[in-house]
Amino acid sequence: MKNLILVLSASFFLASCGSGSQDSEQGNIDSTGSVATESSVEASVDTTNAPIVYQETDTYSFGEVKEGEKVSHEYAFTNTGKTPLIINSVRASCGCTTPYYPKHPIKPGEEFTIDVVFDTSNQPGLQHKVITMESNAYPSQTIFHLKGEVK
Repeated sequence: MKNLILVLSASFFLASCGSGSQDSEQGNIDSTGSVATESSVEASVDTTNAPIVYQETDTYSFGEVKEGEKVSHEYAFTNTGKTPLIINSVRASCGCTTPYYPKHPIKPGEEFTIDVVFDTSNQPGLQHKVITMESNAYPSQTIFHLKGEVK
């Protein structure tokens, strides 16, 4: 009897684990019953009016620095779109790199900067840090780089 209850419990648990996971893997079901994936959501963005992030250069090379120094750089951008740009997050590929970004909407035509500080402590050798900005722009991700060598 105990074995039967154990088998039924295990079967129920395994069956319930599979339910609902299809939606989260493939996307969300919208009001029409269609599954909206990330790519289809981005494809449905009004690209003619969406904010557009323009950056003159996406890579900054700080050259060679001594270990323990803090390297900072200000990346310049412009919203060349027709609507305000809202930055959701800016994250770096390493905890030793800290980005600072505007929290207010950036108007069309307005320039803005993202300041990045890289702490070289315990980071010897060639470095390549990737910084990713998520926003309501088209495309939604803007990637830029910080490179150099710590001696």
